[in-house]
Amino acid sequence: MSNSNINKYPMSVKLFHSLIALLMIATLVVGWQLEDNEGLMGLHKSLGIAVLLLGVLRLINRIRAKDRIPASVNTIGSLKYWVEKAVHGLLYLTMFGLPVVGWLTSNAFGYPASFFGLFNLPTLIGKNIDLAEQLGSLHGFGADVFVGLLAVHILGALVHLLMNKENVFKRMS
Repeated sequence: MSNSNINKYPMSVKLFHSLIALLMIATLVVGWQLEDNEGLMGLHKSLGIAVLLLGVLRLINRIRAKDRIPASVNTIGSLKYWVEKAVHGLLYLTMFGLPVVGWLTSNAFGYPASFFGLFNLPTLIGKNIDLAEQLGSLHGFGADVFVGLLAVHILGALVHLLMNKENVFKRMS
């Protein structure tokens, strides 16, 4: 690897990061519209399934590319380092957790989780409205957590850029 690329993420990592970020934000925005337009539920489910499927591929790719991932700009063991690791870990958890809880919620309401009408994910649990409402609340809470984590993630990058004069955005360009 050349010195010019040693502090950059591999292209495959950057592509998965950007694509899944856009999909998660789109899923969130569509989810916010569901109360006023239940007709968007199919799109919301399909986007969530896309996040889940691409998330699996992203994780596999991340493991495959682990030796080419640049080191943290934060000092190992520092509070900033642990916050960075926690935020990244929790973002991965929401990337998998939100779609899975959404899938379970759909099943518990008695509906399949369909991907743009092309295929349905397997039904994991039977119809149970009380459970569906609890899972739906958990799904909504998870979405709120995702928004907070996204804000912290972006704020952290801006702090590095503006206060520390470290352009961490170049690592993803």
